Amino acid sequence: MNTIRLSKKICKNQMVGLFLLVSLLILTMGCSTADLSSDKVKDPETQPTLREKAREVLEKSLKARGGYSTYTSYHSVRLQGSDVWHSSLVRFFTPVTEKEQKFEVVFSSSGSDIDYLYLSGKRKGEHIGIYKGKTYRTICREKEFADSSKIRLYLEPLVHYFQWPYTLYESPVLLYAGKKNIANETYHLLFASSGGVAATPEDNQYVIYINTRTYYVDYLDFTLRSLFESYKGTLHYRDLRTVQGLVVPFFIGVSDAVEDKDFVHEFYFSEIQFISKAP
Repeated sequence: MNTIRLSKKICKNQMVGLFLLVSLLILTMGCSTADLSSDKVKDPETQPTLREKAREVLEKSLKARGGYSTYTSYHSVRLQGSDVWHSSLVRFFTPVTEKEQKFEVVFSSSGSDIDYLYLSGKRKGEHIGIYKGKTYRTICREKEFADSSKIRLYLEPLVHYFQWPYTLYESPVLLYAGKKNIANETYHLLFASSGGVAATPEDNQYVIYINTRTYYVDYLDFTLRSLFESYKGTLHYRDLRTVQGLVVPFFIGVSDAVEDKDFVHEFYFSEIQFISKAP
């Protein structure tokens, strides 16, 4: 009886702790819609010129990194590496329980289908994924489909973080937002949105930082409406190498702002492979 009561007490304390964690995160994030647009890109009279300039800069960047057509020629991508977490608050919203999780993920170049394999920890050997829009996990080597916001909220950003330097070329809104100096480097800033220029709860916004010297993407600001309407973060792309004709990062760090070097979590990739389309 004492054991049962103790177990119930521990469970209750854990639930209270989780509630406090979520409440703290909500208070920290605030409740306003994150807006990455600037006055420069909001002016409708200058938008045609800014649109032309943005496409010119991004096309030069894509060429420097191997070309957009090269990226789209591949059917899927395989990444193997480690996800190192420094925030249990954000990790709470994902299926990852380990502070350092080794993994392998394979996803279609469109990002619609994703299969993730745990390579370490108590879930080693298990799969989670998204197939035709539905989330799943493997149980006794069988896929069990059930809607999981945690799986979706973890896998979709993981894939998008890697893809965005290429796929944001297809954004319905793409505007030149000026230049910025960071750590003795100058960057072209490109504003992108999945909807309009104005911030809305439905559409995500992005700012792409393109190095004026190398034309590589070194940083990328983003919103994540699926997590919180007010959430915004910055991706830090480092350890850039050429793999099968494409320049890709072997490190992606996630922080709260471009000047912030304290990462929420970090992806270290040991292997990156692009898989060709079947003939």
